Amino acid sequence: MLPERLDPETESPAERLLYQVFQKQLPNDFVVFHAVNWLLREPHQGAWNGEADFVIVHPAHGLLVLEVKGGPIRYDARTRQWFSGSHSIRDPVKQARRNQYALMAKLGEHPRWPDRPILFGHAVAFPDVEVGDRDLGPDLPRAIVLDRLDLRNVRRWVFRVLSYWKGEHPSMGGPGSDGMAVLMDVLARSWSLRLLLRSVVEETEHQIVKLTEEQFALLDCLRAERRVLIKGCAGSGKTMLALEQARRLGQEGLRVLLTCYNRALADRLREAALPPAVDVLHFHSLVSRWVDRAGLRGKLDQAAHAVPEERLFHEVFPELLAEAAGTLGPEYDALIVDEGQDFTEVWFTALAMLLKDPDHGIVYVFMDDNQNIYRRDPQLPWTMVRFHLSWNCRNTQPIHRQAMRFYRSGHLPRARGPEGPEPERLYYASEEEFHQHLRRLIHRLVVEEQLPSSQVVILSAHRRGWLRTGARYGRFTLTERWPPGPDEIFWTTVHRFKGLESPVVILAQLDADAFPDLPTVAYVGMSRARSHLILLVHRDLSGIL
Repeated sequence: MLPERLDPETESPAERLLYQVFQKQLPNDFVVFHAVNWLLREPHQGAWNGEADFVIVHPAHGLLVLEVKGGPIRYDARTRQWFSGSHSIRDPVKQARRNQYALMAKLGEHPRWPDRPILFGHAVAFPDVEVGDRDLGPDLPRAIVLDRLDLRNVRRWVFRVLSYWKGEHPSMGGPGSDGMAVLMDVLARSWSLRLLLRSVVEETEHQIVKLTEEQFALLDCLRAERRVLIKGCAGSGKTMLALEQARRLGQEGLRVLLTCYNRALADRLREAALPPAVDVLHFHSLVSRWVDRAGLRGKLDQAAHAVPEERLFHEVFPELLAEAAGTLGPEYDALIVDEGQDFTEVWFTALAMLLKDPDHGIVYVFMDDNQNIYRRDPQLPWTMVRFHLSWNCRNTQPIHRQAMRFYRSGHLPRARGPEGPEPERLYYASEEEFHQHLRRLIHRLVVEEQLPSSQVVILSAHRRGWLRTGARYGRFTLTERWPPGPDEIFWTTVHRFKGLESPVVILAQLDADAFPDLPTVAYVGMSRARSHLILLVHRDLSGIL
């Protein structure tokens, strides 16, 4: 019986009765479809509906389309009108005949419908009345009518009707197993349509942008404050606030410096439409520019050959910036620092020399102590109004929950982001297994889930590892160039991507040697994903991640 249980919305008592009778009396080599509908389209007539109260099928003997009418049945030959009780009804014979031919045509459309003679017939059922032995009309012989007495042995009645239609045509038979498969596909196909990850990401991205922009109201509240330190978790909108504040101050005619630690972040920030009065530079590019303008390039080159790289960046650069500022004079009305946790005290002191008004110039610093990959604890040279962002607006709820496992602060942020797919975890024990996972992941995300390749970023927890620019995974090639080209997937390390974000992140090579330590790299890397996160984890960490 299809459906396996009677639809509770079946209104006809006669149909309900027959469903139960067929279910009890017909053996399992029969298939009975109840209340089936289909659309048939003909080139010159357009589309029209086909329907049948029951389709009874035996794979060896044939198909029967049955039209059911309950209650007392009457036919007026003068008006050619049918009645059930006092209500007029449609001609059941015409309905059964029409739907028989419609079903034959519908099945004939299927490319796997057998190309051999198959027995089709139609019949009518009046299960509430007794018909007797007489024919009811030239198109309604007693042989194709089921009445109340026939309910005693429905199997015998079905074979009687099929025998009537078969007549002297021994070649006519049932649809066989191949035809039964087509019938199931046409009349009882089960299916499901899942959301592509692309659709899920599009919806969550729209909600995340809206939530992040709502954070801009904070800048209105802080408008009267000139020195502000804003702390918050990853995803709280710090970078967007820094960018918006730079835009607002620039539109007021102020000269603004927006700086950060990460070169890639500065490159992305410059893509925003900012007023000409806003300079966007990561700290070391800023130093290099001022050194050149002040004629100090020789000193920088000399130091580069004489001191270790770490001292060069952490001590010589800020010293030369301060010297250049003393030579050229201050230039900016406002200073905005993103990724402030990565700056040192001497960097901030050097930056302060770029302000035209050291005492009253506008300074906004944004930081997240949990993203302190470089283990610095900067002391600011200004007295700051402090504000803490307590809401994560950038990540979906599942990503937020996963990242919060590695959050180390007394201010545990709450999530406002939309619900989304749970983070995926894939475990590897060898380099070969790692690359196999990555190849399948890229194919699934870009080909099967139809995500643009630019929305997928691979982040490595290692400075040096198994990922290489130019490596191919199927038709896709890894690149460190942004934006990636067609059939390219952008990859970089977690520490180089800090401050940036992507709709989908594959956080790869998570193991005990992750740089600089597993909790920090896990928190920073996971929080880069806005809508979906995939973790490629060494099997040794299966109990942790």
